[in-house]
Amino acid sequence: MSTTASHAHVIRRPQDVVDLVNTHPAIRSGLGITLIALGGILIDAYQAAMIGFGNRYIAQEFGISPGLAATVNASVLIAALFGGLMANRVVERFGQRTAFVIGMGMCTVGAAAVAFAPNVLALLLCRIIMGIGLGIDFPLATSAVAELRGSSSKKTGTSVNLWQMGWYLSTTVVYLILVPLAASSVAEPDLWRYGIFIGAGFAVVVMILRWVYLGESAMWAARKNRFDQSCRILKTRYGVDAQTASDAVAGTEGATDQVKGAYRILLSGRYRRRTILGCVVATMQAWQYNAVGVYLPLTLAGILTGGLTSALWGSAAVNLLCGVTGGAIGSLIVQRVGARRQSMIGFGFVVAALLILGLVGRDNPWLALGLLGSIIFFHSSGPGGLGMTIATMSYPPSIRPAGVGFARAIMRTGAIAGLIFWPMLWQALGTDAFFWLMAVPLVGFLTCALIPWEPIGADVDAEDADVLAQISKG
Repeated sequence: MSTTASHAHVIRRPQDVVDLVNTHPAIRSGLGITLIALGGILIDAYQAAMIGFGNRYIAQEFGISPGLAATVNASVLIAALFGGLMANRVVERFGQRTAFVIGMGMCTVGAAAVAFAPNVLALLLCRIIMGIGLGIDFPLATSAVAELRGSSSKKTGTSVNLWQMGWYLSTTVVYLILVPLAASSVAEPDLWRYGIFIGAGFAVVVMILRWVYLGESAMWAARKNRFDQSCRILKTRYGVDAQTASDAVAGTEGATDQVKGAYRILLSGRYRRRTILGCVVATMQAWQYNAVGVYLPLTLAGILTGGLTSALWGSAAVNLLCGVTGGAIGSLIVQRVGARRQSMIGFGFVVAALLILGLVGRDNPWLALGLLGSIIFFHSSGPGGLGMTIATMSYPPSIRPAGVGFARAIMRTGAIAGLIFWPMLWQALGTDAFFWLMAVPLVGFLTCALIPWEPIGADVDAEDADVLAQISKG
């Protein structure tokens, strides 16, 4: 036997692969690879901001009310809700590499078609296709990041939470693309179509980069009893020598393939409180963001003078200075502060900022701009990314896509509420609408205060064998 083989880890069951991945970060797991894995989330952010900008133009072009236009646009979130629930089944059936192509491929096709939608029904259908793809993609992305680092790594929470910084980088790109388009010969009502089509091109780039740099999941291969494939992935991606034992025990492929018990486990026993915390944080942050963040140009246009160009530059500045900075700081401090406590602090500051906005927002435009920036900052550094971080870090690999998908699906209800109701509230109440919005972060704050679960530093991957046993028992 060779020297390498004599020192190789022996794989006898799927949990052996899980344990090795958990304790051995990937050779290439830096910022670049992390952002590639999170690429679908960046596309989600880009398209959400672009369609939010285009809402009033869509209403004008198709002869519908802004509320109905927002409802049509929110169809992407409803579809993403169902896509998130499908994610675990898709990845278990096809594997990580192919599932990434399925999710982002649907998003690409839908986005390209949206740019040429001739009527509101075509727009609705395209948005649904986009939404299913985005819903499938998000749980895969955060699970892939967790697998690159391993849940026992102190850097895993930081890496997973980087999606929030990436989100604001992506939304900043939206406004930086719209500014030159608006200055060119493109008609203002058509800006959103050009922007959506450019986003489809970005999605193609993400698909190619993922196919080349991410590849297949070693854990998935092990759960499918493809131990030799797992050993090859462990060697090339993690630098770990491993070999399959002659008495290797097959895993419960049928149970994980059907994933019938995954959602039952999420809502029972020790996972119930984790699920509630992750879902509430994710949902409340989505609600407040889709009210303030997605419609930031609309809100700023009602506060600042200078027309569309001023609103776009203001939106870009707020996203870059407050959103990107907040996301970066949040990722750096989450390991020290903890995901739950950091979410609670962020929610608390958003409540205070909304209260002040409601009181003085109409009287001092620059103060209002600063307060909107503070909302974006404390959202981004606090609960904005941590709902998904909590969901990703609270479950072992066998149910992680289901847990993230479920939290993301529930989160979409908050996003839908913010996307649909905020234009109506803003039109009817003006800055008094901020008082109503205060209830959203307040619910998030109270939930964090009442549920003490902290996923950062918890070795949840060690629970995988027990969860698989529970699934197999039905």
